[in-house]
Amino acid sequence: MFGTEMLRRSLLGGLFASSIAIGGGMAVVAQDGTPAATPEAVVEEEAEEPLKSSFTLIGTDGNAAAFGSAEETEGGLLIRVANSEDSGLEPGEHGIHLHQVGDCTAEGDEPFATAGGHFNPTGMAHGGPDSEERHAGDLGNLTVNDDGSIVFEITVEGEGLTLDPEADPSLADEDGSALLIHANPDDLTTDPSGESGGRVACGLVAASTLPVGSPVASPIASPVATPVV
Repeated sequence: MFGTEMLRRSLLGGLFASSIAIGGGMAVVAQDGTPAATPEAVVEEEAEEPLKSSFTLIGTDGNAAAFGSAEETEGGLLIRVANSEDSGLEPGEHGIHLHQVGDCTAEGDEPFATAGGHFNPTGMAHGGPDSEERHAGDLGNLTVNDDGSIVFEITVEGEGLTLDPEADPSLADEDGSALLIHANPDDLTTDPSGESGGRVACGLVAASTLPVGSPVASPIASPVATPVV
């Protein structure tokens, strides 16, 4: 009787130890000494969220003109601008560009001049979004409807068109970047900004982290800086 009980406990103890070994990921060996087959672990990697920036474009009066976003997609950088109400901008076509500094200061004789020139890390001539040669920040024209509303969307590819702050060049480097709407249509040809006129709205794609008044230190601005227009 005593021997039977001891044998039963020994068997139970062995099974318990085996279950711990399996649960803990330890190797299990069969009676003949060969490793026993175990199910392969299935590891599901979490999908990374796409890099995205959402921002408000302000007019020269300091009021919101539209809402914008920039998002990395498989096809390139997707940029959207929209306002279902009156944006306060003149109806018609307006040049729209990415600029090299994330600073939308509206005060002064030249509103939003603090945003610097076009985002142009490769030193190309000005063009349209489909031109063979263009600034990376050349986005063509945005249309303001008769009621002041705006619906604009474009996907573009180009050197530096990323929101990754570790990339070089990048829209999200230390001097940031901005999306600007101009007063006139962009002719998609004339350097440096297609005769698109003054700047009437500005949104921070990535805010500059440089001290106010600092010279632009990004390679985007040197040695191929685009003139401020």
